[in-house]
Amino acid sequence: MTTEVVSGRYQLEEVIGHGGMGEVYRAQDLRLKRTVALKRLPRELTDSPDLRRRLAREARAAACLSHSGIAAVYDFEEHEGDSFIVYEYVEGVTLRSQIRPSTSTASVVELGIQLADALETAHEHGIVHRDLKPENIMVKQEGGANRIKILDFGLAKLHQPISATPQSPESPTESTQVNTGLGLLVGTVNYMAPEQLEGEPVDARADIYSLGVVLYELAAGANPFVGKTPTSTIANILKQEPPPVTERNAIVPAEFDRILRKCLRKSPDERYQSARELLVDLRNLHRGLVSGTLSSISQSGEAAAPHGPAPALTISRDAARGLFAFIQLGYLITYAVFFYNFQAVAAMRATLAGTSGSALVTGLIVAALCGTPVRLYLLSACGFDFADLGLQYRRLFPAALLLDASWAAVPTLLLPKLGGLALVFAAGLAYLPFSQRTLLYTAYSPRGGRTLKYKL
Repeated sequence: MTTEVVSGRYQLEEVIGHGGMGEVYRAQDLRLKRTVALKRLPRELTDSPDLRRRLAREARAAACLSHSGIAAVYDFEEHEGDSFIVYEYVEGVTLRSQIRPSTSTASVVELGIQLADALETAHEHGIVHRDLKPENIMVKQEGGANRIKILDFGLAKLHQPISATPQSPESPTESTQVNTGLGLLVGTVNYMAPEQLEGEPVDARADIYSLGVVLYELAAGANPFVGKTPTSTIANILKQEPPPVTERNAIVPAEFDRILRKCLRKSPDERYQSARELLVDLRNLHRGLVSGTLSSISQSGEAAAPHGPAPALTISRDAARGLFAFIQLGYLITYAVFFYNFQAVAAMRATLAGTSGSALVTGLIVAALCGTPVRLYLLSACGFDFADLGLQYRRLFPAALLLDASWAAVPTLLLPKLGGLALVFAAGLAYLPFSQRTLLYTAYSPRGGRTLKYKL
């Protein structure tokens, strides 16, 4: 217990944390009569210009962020040889204490939603945390629920400088640096993205990777990459795919396993490209868990609960995507058939000249022309696995239905030439909008493609 007063205003009470940037104290703000957390450079390190600049950079990075999930900065001072940041004091425990296999999936997903939401705010301000780990996340009870606060922006990367103050080069004096024999790594190896380990430039997707590791650890009770030594851990991160989380926790839904796998892709281009994309999937999953439309399902597709009716049909996300892509190809084939028989349609239009039928045929031709880029877009969006494709298609369904209904009438104009085949085309095209909506919403919904239910 200490009673030292810093800068004539902050009375230090006790050390509550340690790090390469110094010690963190619980302190009393004597002027405003409130408890704060004071992060202070040790006296022996205050002569280091790099560390002082790094502490100032941390203060600026955190101070520009206003979010309930990020600890607020109250003050930064350099006074009589002292350099320190005054943070909001967060009561609670670190997220490390929450890591156990028995944690419910809904609770883990809820924490993930809060973390992704906080990271989105940081990333929107051009700030990448670069050291997201359970020890830098505080959890406190608030209104009967767990609320998180992200701490320690000491390694934050400012992609959009907050001020015109020149930034110092990265200093290799952080406590989290590891000498692996391959060089010095600044950060915490167990949670580093592959590109960060290899010394490549990092962006928001590195934080998404770290968040994926944290959520995996919460759900499975263990980090998927940790080896016996830092070197073996690095090798695992760079080369090994994480084992399915369902192997370590059988009640985890397959959709959550898919989300984690996408977070943990080796290539940044294959991960979620923003915290917002990840947030959409986590919220969809959470709604499914809370509403009961998504039960805890093992990787094999067996429900954790032994009783209850089995779904009438199960289908994987990849299968739903494949069927949807097949439908788009079918549309493109029918367009090709239509334009191949364009002369027959032109003759039909000539027959209807001077009547309302002429305008109808013209409208159908326009619908066919508009449909081609739409189908090509949907085919590519499905192939690239756009995170919100199902939701967007569901919202646009009325407009898509109108377009497709117009197109469904086109084959009837070819009835004299194609005969009964034209009616088959017309019937199929009339039904396909509904099947597409079902497939897309199934593949990109909280159900995660596990159970296909024809509910419109």
